[in-house]
Amino acid sequence: MDNLKFSFQTGHIDIDYSKCKTCQSYGCFKACSLFGRNLFRIEDGRPVLVCSPEEARRLCNECLACEFYCKQYGSSALTIFLDNFGIDGDKKPGDERR
Repeated sequence: MDNLKFSFQTGHIDIDYSKCKTCQSYGCFKACSLFGRNLFRIEDGRPVLVCSPEEARRLCNECLACEFYCKQYGSSALTIFLDNFGIDGDKKPGDERR
């Protein structure tokens, strides 16, 4: 398994396990235990879910701290993707919808 992917209410998380190999801080794990819902445990040197992906979707409080800590203190393996809910980022206020 090269990646761990799971969804939460407004997006999804993707963890690149190839980057976890060099991590010594496990920032994502620490952040989730401090600010989130403690969804991760470290197994074979990489974060894994402590519950099913469906349960993680329900439990995640979307604090986004796991990505920040992974980038700041870890190996930048974790990326959060947020849904845009149909908002087109290229449009400016006042532009007509097509």
